[in-house]
Amino acid sequence: MIGNSAAVDDLVQDVFIRAFTALPRFRGDALLINWLYTITANQVRNWWDSQRRQQRREEIATRETPDEAEGPGAQVETREHLARLYAALGALPDLWREAFVARAIEGMSLLEASEALGRPVSTVSYHARRAEQALCAALGVAPAEQ
Repeated sequence: MIGNSAAVDDLVQDVFIRAFTALPRFRGDALLINWLYTITANQVRNWWDSQRRQQRREEIATRETPDEAEGPGAQVETREHLARLYAALGALPDLWREAFVARAIEGMSLLEASEALGRPVSTVSYHARRAEQALCAALGVAPAEQ
């Protein structure tokens, strides 16, 4: 299902760990094989999603990393900006950081972020907005217009 033989062993292990931890909640409404297949399909979907997010992050990092032609000064400046951003992100409350990363970095819609984080849409929106305000203040930049 994934076309990546290197990841299969990890996924199989994840499936069995999930199945083992969820076994006490197995009600027997379905065949055990169907229940395991559902867990497997969900793990594969999660793997696909993580691969897409990783690819997006790599594309963004490649685009935003200064060229060798820009010189070492630009490269150092970019690294300093990233270090400041990561430090500011690390200082945010966990709920704000999770919402901000899901929305601004991972590019999820409010609904996707809400489902992924298990929080109401309004809460995710509020936390992402507060995180953006705090990051802008910490980095000394003006917030983006709504």
